[in-house]
Amino acid sequence: MQTNLTLTKTESRVSPLGFLWRMAQNPLDLLTDLAREHGDIAPVRFRWRRFFLLNHPEFIEQVLVRQAGNFVKGPGLKRARVILGEGLLTSEGEQHLAQRRALQPAFHRHKMEEYLPVMNENTISHLSSWAGGTHVDMAHEMMKLTLNIALWSFFGSAPAGSVERVSASMKTLSRLFPLTQFPLPDAARLLFPKFRQARDDLNSITKTLLAAPGSNNALIHILKQNSGGHFTEEQVSAHALTFLLAGHETTALLLTWCWDLLAHHPLVQNKLQDEVDRVLGNRFPAPDDVNNLPYTRSIVKETLRMRPPAWAMGRQALNDCQIGGQSIHAGDVVILSQWVTHHDARFYEYPDQFHPERWPDLEKLPFPRYAFFPFGGGNRVCIGEQFAMTEAIAVLALIARRWHVLPAQADLARPKPSVTLRPNKGVKLILERRDV
Repeated sequence: MQTNLTLTKTESRVSPLGFLWRMAQNPLDLLTDLAREHGDIAPVRFRWRRFFLLNHPEFIEQVLVRQAGNFVKGPGLKRARVILGEGLLTSEGEQHLAQRRALQPAFHRHKMEEYLPVMNENTISHLSSWAGGTHVDMAHEMMKLTLNIALWSFFGSAPAGSVERVSASMKTLSRLFPLTQFPLPDAARLLFPKFRQARDDLNSITKTLLAAPGSNNALIHILKQNSGGHFTEEQVSAHALTFLLAGHETTALLLTWCWDLLAHHPLVQNKLQDEVDRVLGNRFPAPDDVNNLPYTRSIVKETLRMRPPAWAMGRQALNDCQIGGQSIHAGDVVILSQWVTHHDARFYEYPDQFHPERWPDLEKLPFPRYAFFPFGGGNRVCIGEQFAMTEAIAVLALIARRWHVLPAQADLARPKPSVTLRPNKGVKLILERRDV
């Protein structure tokens, strides 16, 4: 594996029409080919704007950390405000900093001790409906489970019907999300009845959750206590909606991809079960156990490498700057792709192979920090990273303790990049109850 790299860039132009066509057909292959053909800085030039795909960890770090003040969220995410409002994901500058400070206490490491029992209890309750020998769509199972965990963790309750309503609305919005990416007025998007209905239903669910009595330890109550009265009701609602959606879908996808890979790699699944049996026995995971399950953590990290739920991100330059000798003008957009970087053979031997055993060795090397960035980085690193890792390790361990999964389809599910990286047609698995 090479870590001291010769930085490369090729200034040849990429056809805008060809770029848009291939982006619509298969963006993962397109970005991979751009990196292979044009080096660490791949330019795409439109008449009104320039895009640059940045593929070197040093360049990614420049955007996310060293020059972070000069880059804001890309135009695509800004347009998502029609769904999410002015929440943590879509805000910028001082507004984002104030919101993050208000929310940070809910994600301190010690808070995981309070969230972990919720994760454990919801997982065990969900598993009680499983039966040996049955076929399941693990994508559906993990979405339902993590949504329940999000409701109880963030709101302290899960009113009847809330899971079904959120799930139905999310399916509609995911299917219609391209509407948010066209440069249209918000009012024009809302002319689509299903889009407007799904958005309004999510807002209605959020208001119901905010009004319901819940635990004082729930995220939304911590937000209210730490906001200092600076947030309007609309902003509190936007935060609630952001964490309801982002706080469960990406973890559900991570767990779905974990089980797809484990089902097709039975030796890895056996090693996972051996570790869980040895460390946990018949008890629930405790906070210390999250750090005492290193192989389980390696499986999660390897899945985040191979199937990152957040597969690409965009940032727009506020002022002229330089990255890797390339002039970036104000208004230019840079694209950072977890998918491309995480599959780069310069950093990972046999990058297309599922090999959790690589991680202990990588963590001992002078490994480039931004060769692995599933949660982003810098001052906008995902605030829920610790929550997501704790949840993924706990759920993976509890399921592995009781169940063995077999593939119901010959090949791994094909990734379908949308807002997040989803399986194209679900993940069909066969459940086998373990005799333990």
